[in-house]
Amino acid sequence: MANLVNYSQSPFNKSRKDKFLLVLNFPDGLKSIARKLTRTDQSIFPDAIQFSVYGSLVPDIEVPVLNVKYSGQTHVASSQARDPYPPVTVNFTVDNRFNNYWTIFKWLNLFNDQRSGTFDSSNLLPDPKNNKKDILVYAANISIFALDEYDKRSVEFKYINAFPTALGGITFNNRDPGEIETFFTFNYSQLLVSLVETVDSL
Repeated sequence: MANLVNYSQSPFNKSRKDKFLLVLNFPDGLKSIARKLTRTDQSIFPDAIQFSVYGSLVPDIEVPVLNVKYSGQTHVASSQARDPYPPVTVNFTVDNRFNNYWTIFKWLNLFNDQRSGTFDSSNLLPDPKNNKKDILVYAANISIFALDEYDKRSVEFKYINAFPTALGGITFNNRDPGEIETFFTFNYSQLLVSLVETVDSL
């Protein structure tokens, strides 16, 4: 029997759970208020579109099998289809000005306004006569990047036509000086995974 050699993997060649970055593109409705520079209830800030996240960021990826009965036996074959992806919940740390929390809140508020209880009561979304499908008006692509040991992007998980469905609560405790953490949940139509080629600058 051949001797087995145990190789120790370098700590610089391992993916870490604490190195994920979320980048989102605003839906059309939020783009119109992201350009404003003043801090008001009617604006959001462009620098809030990128923040560090943690939690269950990538769902299981499955292509189920089919049981095919033939000649008294059962064979298995690929269904060649994907079931709907489950919602993704990401945890994040709220920044000191609540800008990242406010961005998700305003996006979620499009679907049901906190005051009027109606959809897009501020008329932020573009004219539906522009021939865009309804889902594309309020949805956007969300990318989650895994970072390597040098904080360079290595893998991209892109969620197509995503939109938030829940924003987590905030618990205040004057006995705990720690950072405020919460979460948001989003649904999406497709998940695309691709490697990110890093080009070193000369």
